[in-house]
Amino acid sequence: MAQETPGLPEQQSTQASPIKQILNFLSSMQLGIILLLLLAVISVFATTQEMNTAISSIYTSWWFVGIMAFTALNLLLCTIERIGPLTRQAFQPKREMTADGIKKMQINRVIKVKSPGDEPLASVQQIFKSNGLQTTVQETSEGITLFGERGKFGYFGSIVTHLSLLLILLGAMYGALTGYETRNGGMSGDNFFVTQGNWRADIGEVRMVFEKDPTVRPRVYSDVTITRNGKVIKEGTVSINDPLRFEGTSIYHSTFLWISQVNITDPATGTVEELKFFEGDRYFLQDKGVQFESLAFFPDFTMAAGGRPTSKSYNPNRPVLAYRITINGQQEPWDLLELNEPATLETPNGPVEITLTGFENAAVYSIAKNLGRPILFIGAVLMVIGLYMSFFLFPRRFWATFDAKTSSLVVGGRGYRNRLGVEQIMERIESEIRNREGE
Repeated sequence: MAQETPGLPEQQSTQASPIKQILNFLSSMQLGIILLLLLAVISVFATTQEMNTAISSIYTSWWFVGIMAFTALNLLLCTIERIGPLTRQAFQPKREMTADGIKKMQINRVIKVKSPGDEPLASVQQIFKSNGLQTTVQETSEGITLFGERGKFGYFGSIVTHLSLLLILLGAMYGALTGYETRNGGMSGDNFFVTQGNWRADIGEVRMVFEKDPTVRPRVYSDVTITRNGKVIKEGTVSINDPLRFEGTSIYHSTFLWISQVNITDPATGTVEELKFFEGDRYFLQDKGVQFESLAFFPDFTMAAGGRPTSKSYNPNRPVLAYRITINGQQEPWDLLELNEPATLETPNGPVEITLTGFENAAVYSIAKNLGRPILFIGAVLMVIGLYMSFFLFPRRFWATFDAKTSSLVVGGRGYRNRLGVEQIMERIESEIRNREGE
């Protein structure tokens, strides 16, 4: 029984090393597409979550950062793998071409000429240049070849796009690992401490500037001073679309709130408690068994259809506070408290007088630090450039030679992703050659 003879060493198939197989897998386009789709799906899901939850549980989680890291690695390896061949393709084109080789191109023309020799190629060279082609003349053993090209940097459109995505991913990872986002605020004289940045914000004057139309939301400005360990590191005015920036941190003014100033008086003792309420704040009078709850503040009060309280404008023409009282766990119907018009509440432990004495504004801030934003900006600019190079800067190459056997000019062209553009240029070249021959 004949035994199988193993093939010669050069005939045996060689298996890639485990490291090479891993690199091939990590640089594969299939893996890149899967990772990008996974990031897209997770990001869409994150938009359905509350902002702080999305940031803490998704965008800054180890697994999401890990997915971004693998995607960045895939883009980097894919870019390194392709940059060599694309560089050779862009800067080392085959400039020599025979007449038979040009005729084998999908886009070619054979044009009879009257004058043999090199003179037709000189004329074609001028036509190439008039169509935006950079030309070179190559001498070969079989004759002279005219070579022309344009848009060679279009070969690098995918590389620039890959680099832009890589920068965007790196910027997002850096921002997720080093940044934070939170909300805080207050009224004039308040302060708050941001532990992530180890700094304190002191709120100065909070002022409101009304528009000509009082129904249009007014602009609110607040003076803020940032200190760390008692040393001022930044101060300025914050308003909508005008944040305060320092150390990569931005303090945005997201909205404003009305603060109601309410006095609670005990007629029996003459004791007056001066309190300030945000909407939704509650205050419990222990000795009276009464809970006061601030429901809503209306700067220009009116009653809408159906008995619903509302505000006609932002101007404080008729300030009114809607409130609710709970006595010994029994909730009373809501009621209205007008400016400087006290209301008396009958409680089991005696009457209580409440008065709306004034109002002011509080600023609400969104505070974000993202050191990756400059990287994200550069990545976005590179993406625009890469997409332009990919979809508008198409490489086109043309060859021409004189075929002495048939006394003809042979012209051919090739394109990278844009055959129609090559055919259009070829039609112009052919038309100009025939017109010159007709002269």
